[in-house]
Amino acid sequence: MNNIQDDSAQKPDGDQPSRAGANEHVVAATEASNGASDRGLQTMFEFDPSDGTLSWSDADAASRIFGVEREKVAATGDAFSACIIEEEDEIRVAAFLGQKPSYSCEYQLRRADGAGHWVEERGGWIGSGAGRRLISVIRSIEGRKRREEQLSWLALNDELTGLLNRAHLRKTLETHIARLTSEGQTGAYILAGIDDVGAINADFGFEAADTVIVETSKRLAGLLGPKDRIGRVAGTKFGIMINDCDDEQLRQTCVRLLNVVRESVVETKSGAVAASVSLGAVSLPEQATTTNETMTRAEAALDAAKRIGKSSWSSFTDKTDVVSMRRRNTHMSDVILTALNERRIRLAFQPIVNDLDEVPTKFECLIRMHGEDGQLVPAPEFIPAAERLGLVHLLDRRVLELALNTLAICPNIHLNVNISMETVKDFVWAEGYIALLRAHQEFTNRITVELTETQIIDSIDATIEFVSEIKRLGCSFGIDDFGAGYTSFRNLKAMDIDILKIDGSFVTGVSASRENQLFVRTLLDLARNFGMKTVAEWVDNEADAMLLKGLGVDFLQGFMIGKPEITPNWLPEGAPNDAPQRSMDRG
Repeated sequence: MNNIQDDSAQKPDGDQPSRAGANEHVVAATEASNGASDRGLQTMFEFDPSDGTLSWSDADAASRIFGVEREKVAATGDAFSACIIEEEDEIRVAAFLGQKPSYSCEYQLRRADGAGHWVEERGGWIGSGAGRRLISVIRSIEGRKRREEQLSWLALNDELTGLLNRAHLRKTLETHIARLTSEGQTGAYILAGIDDVGAINADFGFEAADTVIVETSKRLAGLLGPKDRIGRVAGTKFGIMINDCDDEQLRQTCVRLLNVVRESVVETKSGAVAASVSLGAVSLPEQATTTNETMTRAEAALDAAKRIGKSSWSSFTDKTDVVSMRRRNTHMSDVILTALNERRIRLAFQPIVNDLDEVPTKFECLIRMHGEDGQLVPAPEFIPAAERLGLVHLLDRRVLELALNTLAICPNIHLNVNISMETVKDFVWAEGYIALLRAHQEFTNRITVELTETQIIDSIDATIEFVSEIKRLGCSFGIDDFGAGYTSFRNLKAMDIDILKIDGSFVTGVSASRENQLFVRTLLDLARNFGMKTVAEWVDNEADAMLLKGLGVDFLQGFMIGKPEITPNWLPEGAPNDAPQRSMDRG
């Protein structure tokens, strides 16, 4: 292991981030936007070969391009050439000597303050004899070059932390393993995962979690030697490549990495956070000889470390559990947490109407997740995993936040939101959910919270207590998929239900099924006796809709009424991902 030192200067090839991390590139992006003010900035000059002088068509534009006062703009060809950074383009030199009829080139001008400024120059000769002149246009392309530089940087680095991104880290790891193998040396790959990011999100918010991720990356990178490498492989995980490292040095390195993260709290806008990481280590090339094998075994070792407890580390052995389901769970955990942190959890709004010709004002909020590639991830691919991994609380919370944001912006809208039983029966999470409603009580009379009937059966006492609290705040309560379970009359009365949503399996094709018609009639009679409104789900044709209304169903929902939309025309652009100003809360 190399001596522990600051490697902030080790970035000649773009592989190693500076200690400032991505902040330098935030500055670059800002400069690029500032460069936008120079977009379209251009001027023309005329070069007289007889005396080497330049005449500018727009001296003000020229002074802005050169970054000097009007009187100090280059007045000769030689003075202009002296302002060009690095070696002057051969084609340009030949053109000024009269050896080329026309030319085009890009280069950087050195301004008076020493900064470089990218320009494009195009020109050609006109006239003949003593009247022959070189006419050229010089145009600022600083903004474009800055954007190209930023995109080039993002192709290799993670935008949030400035570390190598996953794709570039995999290539670097492949080279790392090959070098260790060819030179007969030993090294290591360490996977560092931040502990309990879900709890940080819940207690401090997403911005605080981002701050913890960035600060953790700086602390880990700051401990590495000049030849070591680190990258962000997932939302809360970092891959670290160590050179010249035997078993004892690997142990010492892991201990140092654990300590550097937990030795002091991370200061965020929401308060101080005590962060820690767990580590999974793989000795190279002894325990893995390919990139995939290395990363898979590091995941398994990290999983073993997390089972020990926070701020622990584990080295891969032949006994390390590498069950595929565990790996899939770990991967899905990262997918969900990253989507939450990057605000890729969205709502799709499906209309609920009283009559077929009604303009909808009531909508059910259906959760959606955008993948890193921009494609929608179907709910069945992540909701079961979220429930299994204990992350569904965070999704419930985010759905409620987005719904409240929508209600604040759209004063005439009523929303139905779903909540999982895992949140309802967990006292801490249930209280947090209720506290969020309490903080936005001006909107609660436009919210209906839904639970599925099959979930209620398993935790009836927790449900009754939860429903009592949210109704005290002004919310309505609905049972989804009613008819799929066996809720007793006593429990229906105890929960004070406002809405019964008839399970869609009894609604689809109801106009052609006498059995379904009989079942729907029975449910409607039950609902009327308890003073509940009814919603028929999965309405997909007019015949079913007309029959259901004839039977007395209060509301209709389904593809015939409208498909779920993430950006319906009544929702302002950009909403509801970001919270509105409180001054807008009352519409």
